[in-house]
Amino acid sequence: MVNLTIKDLFHDKFRIVLVILGLTVSLLMVHVGMGMMTGSVDQNTRVVDEGDYECYIIQSNRANIMMGGSVEDDMYDKIESISGVKHVDKFIDDWLGVRYKDDETGVRLLGFKIKTQYFDVWGCIDCDKDDIKKNNSIIIDTIVKKYFPELEVNSKLKVGGFETKLKVKGFCEENNVMGNPRAFTNYETAQRILHMENKSSYLAIKLEDGYSVDQLKDRLKRYDDEIKVVSSEEMKQEISDYLLFGFGLAFSIGIVAILGFFVAMIIITITLYQSIVEKIPELVSLKALGGSKTFINKMLILQTIFIVTIGYGLSIVLAIFLAPILSFYSALPVGINPIVTLMTFGASLVLGIFCSLFSIRKVHNTDPAIIFRG
Repeated sequence: MVNLTIKDLFHDKFRIVLVILGLTVSLLMVHVGMGMMTGSVDQNTRVVDEGDYECYIIQSNRANIMMGGSVEDDMYDKIESISGVKHVDKFIDDWLGVRYKDDETGVRLLGFKIKTQYFDVWGCIDCDKDDIKKNNSIIIDTIVKKYFPELEVNSKLKVGGFETKLKVKGFCEENNVMGNPRAFTNYETAQRILHMENKSSYLAIKLEDGYSVDQLKDRLKRYDDEIKVVSSEEMKQEISDYLLFGFGLAFSIGIVAILGFFVAMIIITITLYQSIVEKIPELVSLKALGGSKTFINKMLILQTIFIVTIGYGLSIVLAIFLAPILSFYSALPVGINPIVTLMTFGASLVLGIFCSLFSIRKVHNTDPAIIFRG
């Protein structure tokens, strides 16, 4: 049956190739759209993923660690003294304007205590965390070369009012934050150039075994007007919700993915329907000779599965190849998530099979007597 299905599907090779190409392009739109959403969420929750902390302390009226805000140092002292708290780290995390020669851009600057054992620079390709122990030193993502092509190790970036200079001590990758590079420095440098004396953007907390986030929340209830305690899982969810719904990625980029699906399903429906119309006599003859509805249904559904699988396979290969290029030149990083990819493939198959039902219905509603008409 499989051989018959494939032979029937490829009887007009030129047309099926065009169909698969069209399907591939439309599904590529789906991958790029979904990839921009997952890539943006993954990169912006990376700080939480890379840190070995159970919870965070942020300003009470801030949604998450992306939203700025500050926590005073006296709050750091209070939390550090709590018996169930094992360790507290201060972070400075904010946007910073930088300039190199005649060009300028923004970076997401992350400052932390280099000696901490619970957080580290990630994605290093030409760097060492110890290189930023010295003040006014940074490690920055390679995407910065989109704005500063001539930037190299030991080059100096001007920041703020352009009186302070930061020396580039190395490069990392996979740190594209909304089209801008993430940069790492030591806490003191970030605190100084972002003018955050006696305060931090947020605190990251490592708890003692057996001490829960809820217990810490209860302990700090009297400070609800100043700060709030957010677990790592809650923080990731809040960042994701902000990007997808508050910032509007789910709606704006989701339209691209939906359009890609819509076009793909139209291609499948029209292709199968035209193919069925051309082969009505052969299919009806098959029915007249005893071919069961189940046999014909399986054959047409298998053709749909072949078309979707080939088109999807080609589109995911293209998406994986293009993701780094698109991430470099677009405003949003493109990430290919295996789970999302499998879900998208499943949705494509289900919708493809649903669309094939129109063609199947055409066959079964055709009177076998047409093959005897002159």
